[in-house]
Amino acid sequence: MSRRDDVVAKANSWVGTKKGSKGHRQIVADYNKACDIGRQGSVDSKWCAMFVGAVAQETGNVLKDGIGIPVDYSCGTGKHSLIEKAKKAGIWVENDGYIPHRGDVIIYDWGDDGNPPEDMSGHDHTGVVVSVDSNARNFKVVEGNKSNAVGTRTVAFNGRYIRGFIAVKYADEVAPAPTPSPEPQGYTGEFPTLPSRGYFKKGDKGKEVVKLQKLLMWISEGCLPRF
Repeated sequence: MSRRDDVVAKANSWVGTKKGSKGHRQIVADYNKACDIGRQGSVDSKWCAMFVGAVAQETGNVLKDGIGIPVDYSCGTGKHSLIEKAKKAGIWVENDGYIPHRGDVIIYDWGDDGNPPEDMSGHDHTGVVVSVDSNARNFKVVEGNKSNAVGTRTVAFNGRYIRGFIAVKYADEVAPAPTPSPEPQGYTGEFPTLPSRGYFKKGDKGKEVVKLQKLLMWISEGCLPRF
């Protein structure tokens, strides 16, 4: 399975987990492993964002170097929040009309009244997108802390209460960095500078002699008995 598939499978596996249950305590523990120092939560904390962090931790997809899912207990308050980390990583989409992919993360704004201008300040809830139905023009989200449990929600494309999306980049979808070219060996195009006498003679040393040797070896490999 791809990393995106892993995230969707893990989110779905927790559907029905109730607050205070063994599964909920596991979610909290997983989140605490992945969060920044000083951002730990407890079983009494609001846990929709913690659920997203736990999914990231369980599947090995915690945000690093722009790849993976940001982790925090806050959707959008402060520099540690999901939105701010996503902005810094270049994966935040402030667009209700964006069509998400499985494995993306949605941020909701319950205070959006649907009238222009678009509300860019709310950040009330979050979840993991687990399926997208282009025919029905909607997508399904799995969310922690939905009526004190992990539940599902079907959201229409460009829905009123969408604040934005974290368009997650996964490691197996990103091309590896190109291997740097090795340093050129042998002749590099440099011509030696002649000594003041106007020619080289046996016993001469130094970097200009090395340049001459490289030039000769380039012209005829093996022409020197020792190099």
